[in-house]
Amino acid sequence: MKINNKHVITALAAVALIGLSGCSSLSKQQYTYVVDNDRLTEKNSLTRTSPHTGHVVWLNPPTKRVAVDKEK
Repeated sequence: MKINNKHVITALAAVALIGLSGCSSLSKQQYTYVVDNDRLTEKNSLTRTSPHTGHVVWLNPPTKRVAVDKEK
């Protein structure tokens, strides 16, 4: 199978287009997610006051969005 120059140029243009679009979508991060300890302790205290006490295992602990410190 012979590779045509037209196919090579098309493939290189596609790779360049994908690469450049990925770079242009990068931006400085404005927010990050941290564990929300207020909600975490609230839910844990509910299990202590319940008549049917259980053990809570957090697979996905509650999180909240906070602004990133610009100085770091």
